[in-house]
Order: sequence, then structure tokens, then C-alpha cells
Amino acid sequence: MYNHISISKADRMIYAIFILVVILTFLMVLNGFLRGASKGKIYILLYILLLGSIIASFFVAGWVFGIIAIALVVISAVVSRPIAARIASRLFSIHNKEGSSKYIGLPPKHLARICSELGRDVELDKPLAEMMSDSNRRERVKETLLDYCENQPEIKKIMSKSQVSRSDLKELYNQLLLAGAGQWTCGHWVAGSAIAYPESLNYLLIRRGENMEETAYNLIMYFERGTPLVSQ
Repeated sequence: MYNHISISKADRMIYAIFILVVILTFLMVLNGFLRGASKGKIYILLYILLLGSIIASFFVAGWVFGIIAIALVVISAVVSRPIAARIASRLFSIHNKEGSSKYIGLPPKHLARICSELGRDVELDKPLAEMMSDSNRRERVKETLLDYCENQPEIKKIMSKSQVSRSDLKELYNQLLLAGAGQWTCGHWVAGSAIAYPESLNYLLIRRGENMEETAYNLIMYFERGTPLVSQ
């Protein structure tokens, strides 16, 4: 009887640890989509709690369950990412004054991989040769982004209708970077997604010659909160 109770308590404890691991992983993913001065501190706190939970699973239930806990982190991070992005968008849009909004979702995997390269932080403390190498690599990835855009039927149709060339797309991307759209929000590298989605590209083309900073801001709101793109 005593052994049965001990095993039952151990099982409950490991289940509780697994649940905690899933919750902490989700909160870390969600925190990654949010902004704020405390974001870094929250990440460190969640990381310490998550690491402690994984270590506890090794001590409480052995190495097999410890590995399962690590696998849970990976699986939870992948599964919870679109949910966390949608929740973050909803939190951003609580005080949205621009009307109804609907988050458009995470970018397609191929576009996400391309933008993950384009959206990497520039390390200014690197040697000049490495910085030049990074710049060349970024230019090559930019060409990959343009390849992606030209291979999308809807984008290709817009380009043909508006007589927009590949170099025009590249120029629009560079203008967006200068105007402040070179930033991440709710899983989107805004400057990249802006030329890769039909609605945002149409908006960009209609707004050519207008205030680019305002255009960039509206695109950020579109990919962050799903705020409709309204052309004046």
C-alpha cells in the first residue's frame, strides 16, 4: 500500500513538472512576440524557471523523463508559436482606434526562413571584413526574397498589372528599411512581408510618393494587429 502511494505521488509530481514546462515554454514564446522595457528580465526569469523544471525532472524521475521534458520544450515551442503570435496581436489591438482588426497569421515557412536572415541584428563590434561578409550575405538573401515574391502568383499578377520590376521591389524594400519598417512584430519582418503579401504590396504601390514613414507605420500596424490598410 505504501509503495503504491509513493509511486502515485511521484507520478503526480512528474506530471506537474511536465505541465509547468509546457506553460513556461508557451510564456517564453509569447514574451518573444511582445515589447516593453521588462521583456529581457521576464525572459531571464522564465528561462531560469524552465531550466529549473527540467533539472527537477531529472532528479525526480530519472534521465528518461528528463529527456521527455526537453522534448516537451521543443514540441511546445513549435505548437504554441502561432497561438502565441495571435494572442500577442490581440493584446496589441486592445486599444486599437483604427477600427476592426484581424491578425493575418504567421508568414509561410519559406518566407519566415528568408526573413529570419534579413532580420538578424547587425553586430557593429565585428571586424570590418566580417561586417562586409555579413553585408554581402544579406544582399544575397535579399535576392532570395525577391525570388520568393516573383514566384507568388498574386504578387506576379500585381507586378505585371502595375508594371513593377524586380528592381522596383528591391527599392521599395530598401525604402521601408529607411522609413522604420525594418523591425519584427508578431512573427513578421515587416519590410520583407510588406512586399511578399498582395494586400500590403498593393498598398505600397498606391502610396508611392506619399509619406514613407506613415506608410511604414501603417504596415507595422497591419502585420502586428491586422489593422486594415486604408489608402487616402
